Amino acid sequence: MAESIKKFTVQCDFKGQNAPFAVYIGNPKGDTHPIHHQDSWLAKERGGNIPNKVKESLQKLYKLSQENGISFPELCAYAITIVSNNDKKSDGK
Repeated sequence: MAESIKKFTVQCDFKGQNAPFAVYIGNPKGDTHPIHHQDSWLAKERGGNIPNKVKESLQKLYKLSQENGISFPELCAYAITIVSNNDKKSDGK
């Protein structure tokens, strides 16, 4: 499986203020959370937090990708596309 990395923008909390922050999704090594290092860096260097809902969703997607032998970054991109399309349909009602 070729290594791919996808860039996503997540609304993160910076001491009570929400702001966009880019996270990069690749195939993580070992048993660490898919964005563990980025989450730690954001907290230490910028005082920001990636929402737990985002981290939990990524963990579930990672587990699914492992169980089904598919690319984690590609699964994330697919999930974002589905959610985005559903949001657009909801807005059009």
